[in-house]
Amino acid sequence: MNRFFIKCILFLLPIIGLLSCDIFSPIDAFTHRPWEALLFGSNKSMYYYPNQNLTKQSVGDLCHHTEFAIKKNEKWITDKLGYRNNTFIKSPEVLIIGDSFIVGSSITQDSTITNVLANEFNRKVYNIAPANFEDFIDLLNSGVIEKPKIVIYALNEKGVPSPIKMANKKRVIKDVSSFSVFKDKVKRLYSLKYLKSRLFGKHGQGVPGMLDSSMFFLNGKEQKYPYDQVINVASTIQSYKAYSESIDIDFIFLPLPIKETVYYDKIPLHTQPDYLLQLDSILHREKVKTINTLELFNNYRNSNSDLIYHLDDTHWNARGVELVTEKIVKIVQINKQ
Repeated sequence: MNRFFIKCILFLLPIIGLLSCDIFSPIDAFTHRPWEALLFGSNKSMYYYPNQNLTKQSVGDLCHHTEFAIKKNEKWITDKLGYRNNTFIKSPEVLIIGDSFIVGSSITQDSTITNVLANEFNRKVYNIAPANFEDFIDLLNSGVIEKPKIVIYALNEKGVPSPIKMANKKRVIKDVSSFSVFKDKVKRLYSLKYLKSRLFGKHGQGVPGMLDSSMFFLNGKEQKYPYDQVINVASTIQSYKAYSESIDIDFIFLPLPIKETVYYDKIPLHTQPDYLLQLDSILHREKVKTINTLELFNNYRNSNSDLIYHLDDTHWNARGVELVTEKIVKIVQINKQ
């Protein structure tokens, strides 16, 4: 019997050791990016842990643990809803809905589009990201946030937005205790995942460009585009505009090109994918205020050598954010006149 207990203890020791690592280590100990450290796995109403302030030296998502990884100092602040904002704003003047581009993956807090736009506008700007348009409706109907003057809906080029459903549920936001965050942190078993990734030598899924081996892409030549969905996507965007205008909100669509499209010549591809240009043409005919982000980035590249996307990450950098922010400000000013 004693031998059995000894064997059980020896079997459990590694598990206990890993659990101890997760319990007593900092929240970002076994991650190489802040968003991984703050990801809230057990709370369906929040994407990131709320009320966090984390500063971390990170690398991109495409080639971590390789010689091409580029270290960046990222500061992340999340609000009480778990969104990446300096503080919760119940009555924003401008609300941005989007994905990891809007969150600001691989960008420090001051350089996110939310904060850059707030500084340029000198207005209260708030983001819900990652989120979809129905999340905005739920938060609005629940009284969690009040009606903004402007909604900016950002969509990754690969994304296909969901149509608005007639019956929308109200979002229930419950206070999240420190203990809930602690339990989730322990349940993640990041220490085990980190150990496995290091044992198997994982280093991201990035594909180096043939003409620039220091620039990595997620899919490279294998990247697919939703050309067959362009009419449906445009129709859904129009419905978002119609809903916004029905409750007296100004709507702006912000399409976000992926790295393969902007730097197609580095992969290389023979021609630049024109999915976003097709979508822009349709929306322009339908009087939807849309920013031709791809054209904006192409024009910038024609006269500037500075990068607007990270070399080792799928997302735009601070310069890309600045270019788009400048365009948004111009559009809003023109509409005021």
